Amino acid sequence: MSKNEVFDNKILIEIRTGRSHDEVHPAWKDDTNTGFLICYSIELVFDDESTFTIQPCEVELPDRYPALGLELNEGKFQRPSSALKMVDLPSKILEMEQIDHLGEGVENQMVFTLKNGKTIVIRHVFPPMTLGIKIEANNA
Repeated sequence: MSKNEVFDNKILIEIRTGRSHDEVHPAWKDDTNTGFLICYSIELVFDDESTFTIQPCEVELPDRYPALGLELNEGKFQRPSSALKMVDLPSKILEMEQIDHLGEGVENQMVFTLKNGKTIVIRHVFPPMTLGIKIEANNA
């Protein structure tokens, strides 16, 4: 697990997704994607006019098949996107952690803790090259 300080104290004003759907094909259902909105790219928009995109990627590892990771880039989508409705925005990001949720040796999940009491979980899910996003209330 690692922390990414690029988001510390940034004010998130909008979340945008590329093409999305409520669930994956039944053949791919498992605990990595249950309860997640399934999409192929996510855009985080901040009050300082910066934008970051998150997309699924493969990470080459020596003597192994590629692992499922996440690619983070500053900049806007190259494709059309739509706003994901989320109450309580704007909100300050208190922390962002990157985790190897799939146990593949690379970070494939980002967890954003917001000041408004919500947590945004973004992860590489199955089928490969697919993202899932879930918004949860923090436990008090």
